[in-house]
Amino acid sequence: MNRDIDELTRAIIARYELKAIEDVLQIIPLHMCHITQEPEVFKTWPANLVRLTYPRVEWPAHEAVYARYRDEVIPSLSLGDYLSAFIEPDRPRLPCFCTEMSDVAGTLVSALLAQPVYAIRKIYVNYLYLPQPWHSLNALVTGGRIRYFDSSAYRQVFDKSRRKFVRPDQLPGFDKADVEPRFLVSDNWLQSEPFARTISLMGEAINDSFYPNPIDSDKPDEYLRIYGQARRTEHVPRNDASLACMPAQGDAP
Repeated sequence: MNRDIDELTRAIIARYELKAIEDVLQIIPLHMCHITQEPEVFKTWPANLVRLTYPRVEWPAHEAVYARYRDEVIPSLSLGDYLSAFIEPDRPRLPCFCTEMSDVAGTLVSALLAQPVYAIRKIYVNYLYLPQPWHSLNALVTGGRIRYFDSSAYRQVFDKSRRKFVRPDQLPGFDKADVEPRFLVSDNWLQSEPFARTISLMGEAINDSFYPNPIDSDKPDEYLRIYGQARRTEHVPRNDASLACMPAQGDAP
């Protein structure tokens, strides 16, 4: 963690008197706005909602707004920008996706609890409607298990049994601060190519078979990001010997 990020992190923890994961998840949406959780804030309606809601003649204009935030505005904001928004008076909420929220949550929780925190990235989950494996959430090791928590599931989640969007507190058994595996694990929650991705507990650490990135060596933490400790550099032994033949995959929001 560089000096500026460290100073901002300590200032946030002190200002908000953060004590637990739940405290961190409570303050993040006060300063960050997930543009598909709250599309009305920046008028960032995803294409599927635009086409259900607006006349065809208006589609290009609405889709252009979303594209600008996705491709220009959000990529221009750094972790330092987001953390600064927590301590600068009258700073407006900053637009983001789940990836940026997991970066902030991972940074704060790892410093608060003085232990490694992970971002599990590019996955499907059972409580969101996702056309692609775009989601990111955090995890840490506690009590001999992996505890998952999701700072971006603050406004709405998808109840598959009722086929409708609901508030997180309306989804029976769901706790964004401690997400049960049943809300995560499905046949396709992790990648199957170029080999089956696995996430497992190894002592006091989380092992992701897609870390470092087996597809694009220029993006080693595209699938798993670690906060609060040096990134592991050695490669975990793998059974697949043909990784060099696999094409690189593009980023998702």
